[in-house]
Formats: sequence, structure tokens, C-alpha cells
Amino acid sequence: MKVTAKMVMSLGGDDFLPCLTRMAADLLYADHVTLFVFDPDFVPHFIGGTSRGEGTITSKLGQMYETSFYYQHDPNLKWVGTGHRDKNIPLLQQLHACDISNASYRKNIYEDNGLLDRLSLIDHEKRKWFILNFYRNVGNDYFSEKDVDRLQRDAGVIAAFVKRHLSFSPVLDWDAETIPSIDRLESLVSGLGDMLSKREIQVCARVMQGLTREAVSLDLGLKQPTIATFLRRAYAKLNISSLNELFALCLAQSGRVSGQK
Repeated sequence: MKVTAKMVMSLGGDDFLPCLTRMAADLLYADHVTLFVFDPDFVPHFIGGTSRGEGTITSKLGQMYETSFYYQHDPNLKWVGTGHRDKNIPLLQQLHACDISNASYRKNIYEDNGLLDRLSLIDHEKRKWFILNFYRNVGNDYFSEKDVDRLQRDAGVIAAFVKRHLSFSPVLDWDAETIPSIDRLESLVSGLGDMLSKREIQVCARVMQGLTREAVSLDLGLKQPTIATFLRRAYAKLNISSLNELFALCLAQSGRVSGQK
């Protein structure tokens, strides 16, 4: 991937995404590109978008994605806040429109706008998360394994440009951490139902904030095996088996609370 002077000069400007799309054109073809960042409640906010040719649908889609709370049904969100195995490499996730389980999300965002496929680059800096989405329209092929491999090869460079661009934005506190407070996380977990005990809520909230079991043990004055037991019981009551699933439940809960305001 060739980095141009124009790409560097676009950092912090309105032409950043068009320049980034052109820079990445030798890696993969995309009809649309969107960029979202996440606030301390892991709610996505549309930063910008661009499309090939004249006009763009990205602003409309970005606003609809936020205000209609479709992000609650986006499988990408289970990765935001939890990271992945290799935290030094941006994560790539692909989503075919036909595989979206929520009918309203699938129809209003994808089918009504002729979108076929999405390839997302997910990354963070100091726990501030963003997702860069590449889309293809109906009539084109799905992103292939070669497309994914090529994007993965230069994902670190692309992510570095995105982070630098976001750091120049006057409306973003890019240095702030996305992770919510313990009180906020306990509130979200307790909102999942009254089946959870106080200790189970406390343990879940602290694990979600990134504390190790040793740190949770010290914070709550409990033994580490007891922490493991409370976490296991909470997962069983919520019918989940991982931290990613717990985050997904709390994201949906956050969206419901926001929608009631």
C-alpha cells in the first residue's frame, strides 16, 4: 500500500476518508467506507463516510445506525471493549447482509440501500475504540479471503492513520478511555435481571472493566476461587459463557436505557 503526501496532509480534514479509501484501493475494492468511534457507554458515533462516484449514503446510514439503535444487533460490538487475542494487530470481521439475524436492521440498513457485504477493521488506543467499515453493493462479489488477507497485511498502517486523524479532531476526546466506571457497569449488569446477586453484579462489573481476578479479589476482599465461582454463577444465570457475551448483553441494555430517555 502506497502512502502519499496527500494522505498525510488529509489527517484531521474532511477529505481524510476519501484519501484513505484511495490509498487502500490496491488492497480491496469498496463502494462505501464509514468510521465510528465509541463513547464511555460503548455507544457508536458516526464520524464520517465516503462513497464511490457522486453522492453518498453513508451519512444517512450512520445516523440511522445510531438513532435506531441498530448497533445493538451488530455482532461487531461484542469485540469492542474486550479486545481479542493479539491486541497489537487490528481485528478484521466480515458480515454478509444475508447473515444478519435482526430483520429490521438487515432491511433498513442493508437491503433497502443495496448493501451486500461489510468488512470491518476494529482497533483501539488507550481503550478508545473505533470501527472502520468497508462495504460492497449488491451486484459485486463478497469480499474474498484474498481481500481480507491483503487488508490484514496493512491493517496496522491504516489503523495508525485513523488514530492520528481522530487525535486531530476538535470534537473528540481521543485520549479519554472508553471504559465506563464501576458504578455504570454495575448499573448495566443489574439491569439484566433480578436473578443476579449483589456479589455477582460486583464481580461482573469489575471483570468487564478489565480487572484481573486477583485485582477483583483484592478490591472486594474475597478469595480468587470465590471470584471465579461468582462469575461462573452469573454466566449460568444469564445463559452465556464468555466475557464477550456479557459485553453484548450490557451493550443492548445500554441501548434500551438510552432509547427510553
